[in-house]
Amino acid sequence: MITARRLADGVLRRMGLQKQASAESNESLQAAEIAGARGHGEVPESLQAAEITGARRAVAHLFLKGDGIEVGAGDRPFPLPEGVRCQYGDIRTRSALNEYFGHDRISLTAHVDAQTFAGVAPNSLDFVILAHVIEHLFDPISAIRAAVRTLKPRGVLVCVVPEMEKTWDRARPPTALDHLWADSRDGGESTRLQAYIEHIRYVHPTLTGQHVPEAEIEKSARTGMATGMDLHVHAWRAVDFTELLEAISSSSNFSIECHVPVINENIYVLRRL
Repeated sequence: MITARRLADGVLRRMGLQKQASAESNESLQAAEIAGARGHGEVPESLQAAEITGARRAVAHLFLKGDGIEVGAGDRPFPLPEGVRCQYGDIRTRSALNEYFGHDRISLTAHVDAQTFAGVAPNSLDFVILAHVIEHLFDPISAIRAAVRTLKPRGVLVCVVPEMEKTWDRARPPTALDHLWADSRDGGESTRLQAYIEHIRYVHPTLTGQHVPEAEIEKSARTGMATGMDLHVHAWRAVDFTELLEAISSSSNFSIECHVPVINENIYVLRRL
């Protein structure tokens, strides 16, 4: 398996640049990793950000070229190599995004729904980027297939997925493949309430320190669903999301080109056949 460090080292060495992910000394990073492994602390946020940025830059330099689109970038667009052209789509308006993020430094050029990619021409793009988006969608299988259809032959879909065991989803059960097949049949209607119940039962206590009584969980979940509360509809470990991709790859016309686990996310590169 390709690691984030190995990927970044190889690309940046070929580019003749200093390693981006090691802006802080290697000794500091290794010491932090050892401390974390021994239960004495976690990797400092600055080093986590450097490691993630290094991995993303490496993936971008290896796989991104030509013209593409990132959907759901918000205020943190995926890094791009020089000369690559990218549009930015979202289902939300600029004013809604400004309000959500609390500032106006938003990447947005088009209205695009990551669930359907309606309005994006098939076979038109060299790349699509979905970073921390797929877990918010009610039907991930259909969304991946829709994204792949917009790609030219040999184009790539970069899909960045949170590693649930290293996020606030860690207490909830991972989304099973059978669940995702059901979502692909009905757009997630039959499992929608389950997502909100899991959020109230497992995620809400982690985020707030407050536990909703078991007898009130479904009521709270239905309220959240009715108001359109934003949440992680699905949660995966790397092994779960890889299983999903392997299950649909042949019928969805893509191969799994690369998987890079880094800090609290998994970066996948899927290539259209």
